[in-house]
Amino acid sequence: MANLDAEKTQFPIIIRHWKTGDHFFPLGMQQPKKISDFFTDLKIDRLTKDKIWLMESGGEIAWIMGYRIDDRFKVTKNTRRLLQLKLQE
Repeated sequence: MANLDAEKTQFPIIIRHWKTGDHFFPLGMQQPKKISDFFTDLKIDRLTKDKIWLMESGGEIAWIMGYRIDDRFKVTKNTRRLLQLKLQE
């Protein structure tokens, strides 16, 4: 499940697999990280990587579905509207 700040989310939301060069700002980090490096750090094998879905909003990766949200979309004390997402297989 992911909770995002709805006001930071742009529609349409795109659900897709990762591509070479994709990056995001992992929750709690102020600098970007390549998705491929994120997967390597978690020791995710190639077959599993290709099955992981990404949520893209406004051209930015907002959520590596089932793993981590992007820091730029996080809920803060200033959040007025919440977008709650659930991944089901």
